[in-house]
Amino acid sequence: MTKLPPLLLVGASGHAHALLAVLQRLAAYRVIGLIDSFLPQGSHCHGYPILGGVDDLSELCERHGVSHVLVAIGDNYQRDVMMAKVSQACPGVDFPVLIDPSAVIAHGVSIGAGSIIMPLAYVGPGSIIGMGCLLNTRSSLDHDGRMGAFASLAPGTTTGGNVSIGARSAIGLGSAIRHRITIGSDTVIGMGSLVISDWPDGVVVYGAPARLIRTRLVDEPYL
Repeated sequence: MTKLPPLLLVGASGHAHALLAVLQRLAAYRVIGLIDSFLPQGSHCHGYPILGGVDDLSELCERHGVSHVLVAIGDNYQRDVMMAKVSQACPGVDFPVLIDPSAVIAHGVSIGAGSIIMPLAYVGPGSIIGMGCLLNTRSSLDHDGRMGAFASLAPGTTTGGNVSIGARSAIGLGSAIRHRITIGSDTVIGMGSLVISDWPDGVVVYGAPARLIRTRLVDEPYL
């Protein structure tokens, strides 16, 4: 039997718990432990040991022969920052694409490194998904959709065709986006919104139809 390649998971939140369930179903990697700077080394979370913090990554990758790392951080900006830290600590590390077996991915879709597609998600033909994106449970990116690096679709989000979502932008739970809509970078669409017009970079939008609430900083928490 071929031994599965070892993998480190960075993060120990509820999002990490969800990713571990996908990893167990895929059975493509051997998760050796979690990396979290806020939990004591040697403790356990979600059934796996906490091997250390971010500052220990280089030594841990070398010690365990790890070349595959997944970043389990739900916040888009923080996921971007952490993947950069991992790349610096462990040059040449691979960020695998994680796709739940129940997701439907059309032929020829482009998916960037470290992106995660959760159960029952759909990605239509001609779509391009950037690095580090998150398509959550039952989310749908229809044909010729575009997601910039580290953008996310929350559970139950649906988009029409030819929708473009900028880098690090987050589309909230159960939101719907009309076809041919463009959303800028670092923008947050609030839960349950109906988006029928374009929106620029760095704003918070909410409602049905969606309306401008305020501007936001790129690193402002939203979860």
